[in-house]
Amino acid sequence: MSNSIVYSLVIAVFIYITTGNAYAASTTEQNFTADLLRQLPSDEILELSASQQIFISLQRERMTSYTKGTIIFLPDASEHAASPKHIDMLRQQLTYYGWYTLALMPPALPLTLEQDTLTDYQQIIAERMSAAQQQAQQHSGATIVIAQGSSAAILNQLFATARLTEPAAFIMLGAFLPDQKLNQDMAKALATHHVPTLDISHEQDNSWVTSQLPLRRQLANKYMKAVYRQRLINGSGYSDTSQQWVLQEIYGWLSSVGL
Repeated sequence: MSNSIVYSLVIAVFIYITTGNAYAASTTEQNFTADLLRQLPSDEILELSASQQIFISLQRERMTSYTKGTIIFLPDASEHAASPKHIDMLRQQLTYYGWYTLALMPPALPLTLEQDTLTDYQQIIAERMSAAQQQAQQHSGATIVIAQGSSAAILNQLFATARLTEPAAFIMLGAFLPDQKLNQDMAKALATHHVPTLDISHEQDNSWVTSQLPLRRQLANKYMKAVYRQRLINGSGYSDTSQQWVLQEIYGWLSSVGL
């Protein structure tokens, strides 16, 4: 790990603490960051900045002679940029299919999802994603987004309200928010934005995920969403077998939409 990266991240943590930002100053995020800095090679660590605050992301170069583009990963708020629930495997394996991958550190979810805190959280997500999209512009090809859990639900709203540049495709892994009304809003946002979407979930996902699948499908039909596929996978997102299945689902679907 280079001294410059370590130094700048120490300064970033100091800024997080002194500014009192409840999301960026999350102890969980600090701990995740420290763990990843210790465990991963320095060439995978990429610093990005949003609202003058530094956060880390994990990059991996394509392993093919051809270039398809960039995949941006945004894990669930309870996970980290190398989450063992799909994200770490996908960010590594998809480089063998021609993709440059960039996995972001997600901000911590606020303790209460009231309108003000949710709006502030959406802004933090939008700023981190915008920084990632700027990084993706340095690479040729399409940009797609794979998001997990609460992060996927938030991105749906941001795409539907045009607060983020739409990617070429959007893949959700177990998308949900821990509130019935917010989940219903997410289902409508999913049905009304125009981003081609693959909606993957597992039988062992929590009830917030599985209970909303019929509504998402119904609204996608109602609003005639052009490209939407829903897949329910056996097992959990931590199973090696399930992860390989999801990898093949993603590869097959991207191929079907020309990516």
